Amino acid sequence: MGTAAVRDDSDALRRHLGLETVHVIGWSNGAMNLILLASERPATIDRAIFLHGTPRFGPEDMAEFREKYPEWFAAYGEFQQRMSSSDLSVEEQNVAVGEFFIEVAFPPSFADPQLAAETLPGMYANTGFSWAHWQYSQQEHPSFDARDKLGAITARSLVLAGAHDSMPVERVEEIHLGIPSSMFKVFDESGHFAPVEEPDAFESTVLGFLGVKP
Repeated sequence: MGTAAVRDDSDALRRHLGLETVHVIGWSNGAMNLILLASERPATIDRAIFLHGTPRFGPEDMAEFREKYPEWFAAYGEFQQRMSSSDLSVEEQNVAVGEFFIEVAFPPSFADPQLAAETLPGMYANTGFSWAHWQYSQQEHPSFDARDKLGAITARSLVLAGAHDSMPVERVEEIHLGIPSSMFKVFDESGHFAPVEEPDAFESTVLGFLGVKP
């Protein structure tokens, strides 16, 4: 379940497909993990796209986030209490995780709450949420700082941010500033879900960067 296992799986898939190099996109914590992957295996990645990520996140950031989104944290506290104090089965726990993220956690990350309500249930209809995975992810990186890895990334890189994301644009931009010759773009009408909030602009930007005609 750890991030290192995700990187190993990614590289195993590349080798299985017989590809010397690949294009990789990482979204949110996936973008954070892509920093590690691209710095550890630079020869295997041709182009890297970092979507809504950050090169660092520590206790001070969590404190700031808590102050900025008190209602979210109150709801999360209630959720944690429910999960730890109830007699839910594993299956019921996994369902509860999905409901929490779709109905509570993810909507504030959209620029348009109505779009979130209309979009999220369909987006995650076939997603297998896991309470065990969520618990592990919270324990694995209580503090994350990969700024010293950015200079080792040789892949042609595109860094994408949302103007209304809970993650400040300037924090996402730190990835761009740390990777030599990278490109940076902000989606003005997006939060943390640019691919569904501004799908045409997102597709045009990414395909243009990859040199692919839509």
